[in-house]
Amino acid sequence: MSALPLPDALIIGLYWLLALLCCAFAAVAGGKSGRTGAAMIFTASVASVLGAQFGNWGQPHIPVMTIDLILLAGFYWLALRSESYWPIWATGFHLISVISHVAMFFSEEVRQALYFAFGAFWSLPVMMIMVIGIVRDRTMQWRES
Repeated sequence: MSALPLPDALIIGLYWLLALLCCAFAAVAGGKSGRTGAAMIFTASVASVLGAQFGNWGQPHIPVMTIDLILLAGFYWLALRSESYWPIWATGFHLISVISHVAMFFSEEVRQALYFAFGAFWSLPVMMIMVIGIVRDRTMQWRES
């Protein structure tokens, strides 16, 4: 296995730093919804790394698509049960990522790097909206008390 080029390694390192910070914040400050969302995001991230070892990004990546579909169902379930609004936004952003998998069934022309990047990109807004939503929820709770 060859080493990753520096820009790829840096991007992956920054992703994991952001994931750890966002999930830790959500677990500490986000109540039950935050802890559940953080666990789902972190578990799906680890599972995606493992799933990415199987399959090919030049066609629909079935292992990662399956993980993303399970995560989408989890966000939908969380959105239905949470009093917070951020799980609704997270579900919507993650739905875009799932659609990137579906698009691969209809287009053989999409480049591997574009498919991977498009699917991976939407994890960033999901994590950011989780943190922003939790901060807003806590601010509203503080103002009401």
